[in-house]
Amino acid sequence: MKKPFIKKLTYQGTPELKLALFSDLHIGAEDVDMVAMKRDFERAVAENRRILINGDIAELILPSDKKRWAASKMISTRDDVLNEILDVSYEFLKPYVDNIDVIGHGNHDDSPIKYDSFDLIGALVGMLNRDKTNGSIHIASYQGYVQYKMMPTTKKNGSVPFTIYMHHGAGGSAPVSKGMIDFNRMVYSHNADLYWMGHKHTSLIDNGIIRDGVDRAGNYEQRVCKAIITPGYKSHTIDDKKGYRTNYSDTFYNMQAKGFGTCDVYIDRAKQKLATFEVTMHT
Repeated sequence: MKKPFIKKLTYQGTPELKLALFSDLHIGAEDVDMVAMKRDFERAVAENRRILINGDIAELILPSDKKRWAASKMISTRDDVLNEILDVSYEFLKPYVDNIDVIGHGNHDDSPIKYDSFDLIGALVGMLNRDKTNGSIHIASYQGYVQYKMMPTTKKNGSVPFTIYMHHGAGGSAPVSKGMIDFNRMVYSHNADLYWMGHKHTSLIDNGIIRDGVDRAGNYEQRVCKAIITPGYKSHTIDDKKGYRTNYSDTFYNMQAKGFGTCDVYIDRAKQKLATFEVTMHT
């Protein structure tokens, strides 16, 4: 796990913090809905949201992978496949670079590091940061924390934190539980306002994680936490062309959702504390 990403923000309007949560872009795969992905990123920018990406930026299944490689499922037209995927990923994300705060690793991103000694996320963020005009994109590892510290423009000291624990996810597609078991595994060990996972290619929100206890002043309190699994952009389509083409999406038991999540955070300005936050899925 890398150091947490901490970002201080000043607010004026409400909600005080607006986030867009993306994962599992799988850029470079033939069965990805790039039109829907572009539409959603443009929407996030139009709504002035901070963008976070929770792993699997690119498909990154290479010709040397005899178990998974299928030429028909990749958009590659070059021999230098890694360079091509890096170029395509960069060109797609470049228009949104000033809204992107964090890009994390997923299992597809880590595979070339293990077998080809190539870190696509590191190279991609290095390229994007040259275009970014408002700081740098933070590279998250497979799991980690993001915290936004929010304060009004009229106040120099003091802030209200909002903490996210993000984990790309592991295991299979969870066609029955949809990832609820994974939610409970994360909540058991980690302390955050929002728990976020990808990987499963399912769409799921749990708005009912309630914790109670006693605060530092000795007062009883209840805290609401939430969890979300964002789906990605893999598509199920009918193949009516001659011949046979492997379709990874067909190997899943359940149909895969497409889309992203948003989180709107509201501050109780009188008490200078978190009031509530709303987590929404857009599929």
